[in-house]
Amino acid sequence: MDYVCDSLDGNGCERWKECCNEAENCCQRQLSTPTSKYSGNLCPRTWDGWKCFNDTLPGEMVKSSCPSYIKYGDLEGHVRKYCTENGTWNVHTFTGKEWTDYGYCVNKEVFNGVVYATMSASTFSVLLLIPAVIIFCFHRQLRTQQRIQLHVCLFISFIITSSVNIFWSFFVHNDRLQHPLHETFMVRRQTLCKLIYILRRYATCTNFFWLFCEGLFLHRLLVHAFQTANHIRPYLAIGWGGPIIPVLVYAILRIKDANVTCWIANASWFEWVLYGPNLLCILMNMIFLLCILRILLTQLHQHPNEPSNYRRALKAMFVLVPLFGLQMFLIVYRPKHSEWENEYEIVSKVIVDSQGGIIALVFCYCNGEVLSLLKTRLRKIRLLKPVGKQGLTNYTVVSQRIMDTDKHNGNRDNGCQQGVERIMLTEPDQWNTNNKHDM
Repeated sequence: MDYVCDSLDGNGCERWKECCNEAENCCQRQLSTPTSKYSGNLCPRTWDGWKCFNDTLPGEMVKSSCPSYIKYGDLEGHVRKYCTENGTWNVHTFTGKEWTDYGYCVNKEVFNGVVYATMSASTFSVLLLIPAVIIFCFHRQLRTQQRIQLHVCLFISFIITSSVNIFWSFFVHNDRLQHPLHETFMVRRQTLCKLIYILRRYATCTNFFWLFCEGLFLHRLLVHAFQTANHIRPYLAIGWGGPIIPVLVYAILRIKDANVTCWIANASWFEWVLYGPNLLCILMNMIFLLCILRILLTQLHQHPNEPSNYRRALKAMFVLVPLFGLQMFLIVYRPKHSEWENEYEIVSKVIVDSQGGIIALVFCYCNGEVLSLLKTRLRKIRLLKPVGKQGLTNYTVVSQRIMDTDKHNGNRDNGCQQGVERIMLTEPDQWNTNNKHDM
């Protein structure tokens, strides 16, 4: 028993022990139950691997409560097992083996909610991240800054992750909920499914590694204020190259010891090959944040009578939380066998998958430098707009003859009035304003 539990997590080991105890009780109970006196054929008493079933008359549908040790099971559901008219248990149409319907033990509405939450949050991130990358790359004043270059790499990693998550949720999770197992993408395209799964795990790891790069860059910028890096190649190596090693190790371990369908099932301690580096990145960012706050507090002590500095420090702390990925600590604890377990799944998906969109909002769309450049760009486009029939509402050609008289000097020429004709291209509002000033 200990040998089996070593290959399972704590919850999996408890569920396996509970299933073994139920199987033993079933066996003892059936051995002690006398044989039925029914003269015809009966569906024989059996243990199907999950539940215990007694002798059953032909044509009857046996219903029983769902076992508590089924992963993702709903205790409010029920199990169905049909005894055919010829006194044999119903078989599955695809496998041809004796079959029990446990479909009612899974609350599909909860899983559909998780799928919808993932797709919605990921779509939200993609729709905000792609324009943000375009804005950063389009303006030379932005794309030449190392800080912005790191932001672009981080945004691209989130775009890849969100795109793969949308594909995965629709073609794998949702497909499994809507179709029988043998008709699903994960069974019919197992090799492709595994490749997409590995890409998904790699993309997720790049998110954590680029979050670490952002924290490291900002920390170095504050600690070594007068030393600027000449290039960001070391950060590129960490952000894109760092996750390759743990992902390759994880893939090799799964091929050798946990090569199940599409690798969706949890692989016990193998998962820590990826969880470990990701968690280390978050912990390092936590240390960076504490160091940054220490520097800010030191500056505050030097200028204690300026309340604006406290507001800036508080604002900086909240701004850096999503950039450093520290909101992950909100979902560290996973409730087990709790009425809030389903809500936790949905909330965790929203927090994780919307992170890219939130970072884009804070560091692009709410960035003063970016907004200033966008306003300047729009102003130039507006001024360069051609005048035509459609432009008459914005611009007006004014031809005015102005009689210039020298009133200030008292020189009036009764016979001569100099006329100056001005052709002016002005905005209506601006022209009206000028007229008011002249009046």
